[in-house]
Amino acid sequence: MDTQAIVGLGGFAVMLAMILLGIPIFVSLLAVTFVGLVILSHGDLTQVFHQFMTAPYARAADYTLAVLPLFMLVGVLAGETGVGEGAYSAVAKWTNRVRGGLLMATVGGNAVFGAVCGMSVAANMVFAKIAIPHLRRAKYDESLSMGCTVAAGCLSNLIPPSMPIIIFCVLVGDLSIGRALMSGLGPALLLVVLLCLTIYVISRLRPGKIPPAGEVHYPWRERLSSLKLLLPILGFFALVIGGTFWGVFPATVGGAIGSVILFVYGLIRRVPVKKMTRAAWEACVMNAGFLPIIIAGTMFSRFIALSRLPFHLNDWFVSMHVPPYVVFLIVLVFYVFMGCIMDIASIIIVTIPVVFPLLQSMGFDPYMLVIVLVFVGEMAGLTPPIGMNVFATAAALRVDPGRIFKGVLPFFLVELGTALVIAAVPGIVTFIPNLLS
Repeated sequence: MDTQAIVGLGGFAVMLAMILLGIPIFVSLLAVTFVGLVILSHGDLTQVFHQFMTAPYARAADYTLAVLPLFMLVGVLAGETGVGEGAYSAVAKWTNRVRGGLLMATVGGNAVFGAVCGMSVAANMVFAKIAIPHLRRAKYDESLSMGCTVAAGCLSNLIPPSMPIIIFCVLVGDLSIGRALMSGLGPALLLVVLLCLTIYVISRLRPGKIPPAGEVHYPWRERLSSLKLLLPILGFFALVIGGTFWGVFPATVGGAIGSVILFVYGLIRRVPVKKMTRAAWEACVMNAGFLPIIIAGTMFSRFIALSRLPFHLNDWFVSMHVPPYVVFLIVLVFYVFMGCIMDIASIIIVTIPVVFPLLQSMGFDPYMLVIVLVFVGEMAGLTPPIGMNVFATAAALRVDPGRIFKGVLPFFLVELGTALVIAAVPGIVTFIPNLLS
């Protein structure tokens, strides 16, 4: 490994150490990038300052970056307009007569809600308020109920419009956002099935945690009538995500259309304008927090590219005869560790400059990498000691996070196995986009 690669590897290690010490992520990225570029340019500060003057402006002025605040607005509006309640109510009427049906409705409702949300933390907050009261009244085990609710939130980061997938594509630059979004559908459907099977198995092995099926029988007419609650979501998905995938309009326009649709839907549902205005302000605040990290991540990507670290790492693994899947497993373990201390968006921004070129050079499908890395980084938010999704749900319910960590374990293991299956069978990712295209 030559000097440039050593500088890149050292910079990556120092950056992670700074983040672990509590230094803000964008400060850590920019500081390491500045020092690293000075070393790589042999002290030529003119060249370094030129990079710092041109790159941030080029990134901030990039039209494609507008997709982030627009889809953030979509996510927060989805949480305020009652879409989640409609999804849960509709699915619950179809699973009511099955043992564990309310937990399955939580999974299915999350999947439907994910088609307009795109942020797992938002889904966790919404379903903590919607599903948990129903599960408590039905006498479901509370730890298991909360664990299932948190785990099902991962579906929002697989089903389009997934914010982490969009961030991933914005950072990489040469991937189709529409295709990447649609690539998450196959894994999401697989995960829905596996989570429901897990609930069924638990109901058989630990019947004390899940009560018998509900006694209320909904007639077919009422079940079919409940599907009208899903029509706004299906229409949103077909127009916004379908239009983006088939190239009718770019992802930025899709985000704008989606925001308008949800705003009008909120007015129809008589959601107070003040409430939706507050949601728009929340999206602005979120974007203000992300933008410096995105710009710093772009600068860090340039530094890593100049050091040629990913390509030297690939050569080193090849010379050591390390199989590509072993390298992939090492990356997944690293992502699980990172997920204990960071949110999924930060993990992507920090690691993608090194990890994505390395794995792509080993022959892995780029869209499979997007889905698996986003999925593993997201489900790592279920792990102690600082699982972001668990703590957000615990704060919403005002309970001890340890109770949620206890109940989420079986679902975490299922999601980890799902990620390995997706990596071993990339067709799960590519099948639906190839079929539709």
